[in-house]
Amino acid sequence: MSDINNDLRIVQIIDLARKKSYISLDYMAESIGVSTRTIRNYIKQLNTDWNSTAELVNERGKGFHLIINDQQLFDDYLEELNKEKILQDSPQKRLASIIDCLLNNETITLDEIALRLNIGRTTLVNELKKATVSLESYSLSILGKQNEGMHLTGNELSLRFFILDNVFDYLYGDYPLDEDIKEELTNVIDQYDLEFTTQSRLMQSITIMLDRLLKGHSIVQIEDKYQALLESNDFQIATELAKVIEKGLPINIPIQEVLFITLPIVGRRTPTNNRTMADIKITEEINNLLERIIEQLGFRKEIIHEKEEFFKDLQYHITFMLNRLMFNIRLRNPLLDDVKQKYPLAYKMAEVAGKVIKEEYGLAVSEDELGYLAFYFSVYIAQNEVQVRKLKKVAVICGTGRGTSKLISIQLQRVLQQNTEIDLFSDKEVTKDLLRVYDIVFSTVKLSFETDAPLIMINEIFDESTISREIEKVTYLQKFKLRDIGNSNSILKLLTNKDKVFILDNKQTYHKNVEMMINQLTKLNFLDAGFKERLIKREEKGSMIFDKYIALPHTVNYQSNKLEIALGIFPKKIQESGKEIKLIFLLGIPNQTDNDDNLIVKIYEEIIQLASNDQLVQKIAESKNYEEVSNYLEEINNK
Repeated sequence: MSDINNDLRIVQIIDLARKKSYISLDYMAESIGVSTRTIRNYIKQLNTDWNSTAELVNERGKGFHLIINDQQLFDDYLEELNKEKILQDSPQKRLASIIDCLLNNETITLDEIALRLNIGRTTLVNELKKATVSLESYSLSILGKQNEGMHLTGNELSLRFFILDNVFDYLYGDYPLDEDIKEELTNVIDQYDLEFTTQSRLMQSITIMLDRLLKGHSIVQIEDKYQALLESNDFQIATELAKVIEKGLPINIPIQEVLFITLPIVGRRTPTNNRTMADIKITEEINNLLERIIEQLGFRKEIIHEKEEFFKDLQYHITFMLNRLMFNIRLRNPLLDDVKQKYPLAYKMAEVAGKVIKEEYGLAVSEDELGYLAFYFSVYIAQNEVQVRKLKKVAVICGTGRGTSKLISIQLQRVLQQNTEIDLFSDKEVTKDLLRVYDIVFSTVKLSFETDAPLIMINEIFDESTISREIEKVTYLQKFKLRDIGNSNSILKLLTNKDKVFILDNKQTYHKNVEMMINQLTKLNFLDAGFKERLIKREEKGSMIFDKYIALPHTVNYQSNKLEIALGIFPKKIQESGKEIKLIFLLGIPNQTDNDDNLIVKIYEEIIQLASNDQLVQKIAESKNYEEVSNYLEEINNK
């Protein structure tokens, strides 16, 4: 049996698979709190370990299905796995048991805890050190002397947050909440369309509240910021839940405790139900914050109104996220690793938004929250990227016969969308007028005339990924009216020229070098006279260090109706705002444009691709002239 079976998650995967006929990767990842890639690895190893005893099979469109081929061997496997689970659980259970001892005793000695846990003093001392580290992040601590008596100290609210985030299942997994009360609570919760994770957190909060209240550990004082919730609709929902509990139990729930069970509601994930969202008001403060984020990202503020539906959803998400940050509600994101890997640009945009929030509110946005925020930016990117394969009609011109042209057509069908119409022509019959109605022309022979539509030269047998990139390139050239400079697939290369590449002075400051670039670009009529002053004001609002070694200063440019970009190179890295810089991409964003928001996204993608390649960054930094820079920029999109 593989070492993987020493992991508690294996047991959770098997339990989930046995409870449902079909189960998706996303559901398993969300339930267990890991990435989908981790789940795939576990399933792969499980199927190897089972050696045909059982198998988790993925059925397209349904999910994974557990097939048991030998019930007896599978039962034996589960028995052995459960034995290992007990051993695996012991450190985490010991942590929960230590917290339990400290929670329910005014003071307790080291020996008393060791006796209850049936472990040695040395082991317990090590476990206490681990517990201390976990407690510190919640402003909780263990005070007293080990031989005379120890006790847990800290704010009651912080203590409950710690329990919710770390040891709830161990301390309250079997809490005897009356089934009738639980059913009534569920009925109330269902009326407000709270999603699953919020429902779960809410029921856990109610359980902790009842236990601590009945044991005499109520919340006596609560910070002023929580008092603002008293006038909210969320507090009214919590009050309704409190009344259900008071009706079923001989208990009076104080207002501070009602506020406590309000927190998971106010910090919930954004509802998917439009009816629920109608009751939630977007404040002017949130509108202003979103404008700051959009401005810092380099987009026009007008896109908030142009894409109102999308940005309204984002405003709702930011509203709930701020509530979570303000009220110390920690949200775990099991898909964080997947987001970082699959959507690096969206995650970088979320980081920029996180910096704006930190500057505005002094609230640090966790990586888990950034991951959820990145979901929205990934949707924005997908909605706004140029649809390179969304072509209605394309023409294929071939000079070697219909059989060859059919082969080309079949290959193109795999590159283009299924509903794209592909017409075949010989080089003898085709004319300029005939080709006017096509979005793109593919040809194996050189034509005697220029086509109005973009022309891509191909061989009879071609590499599909190369052609796909070539389609993307010509689409961008046409959409953004960029000049073609040969075989370049880099937008950064297409947008730069000899006048827009600068070798900088590493003896001067970052700001002095940026000022030099702006002065020169203004003289050449690429930037307007007020650009420098606007950029200075923009940088006062927040750092423009985009990624490692790369700065991306940007602001509105009134000189041109197209996006302008220049590259500055430091032969030796310099320090700015505590970060090392080798390259400066200076961006002038036109005030009025239809397409440049899409182009900015493409630029961001290339800069992130570049930032992930330290070797290429260094090559560009060591370049002596524009020609060398241009060649290295072409390498950004090389696979």
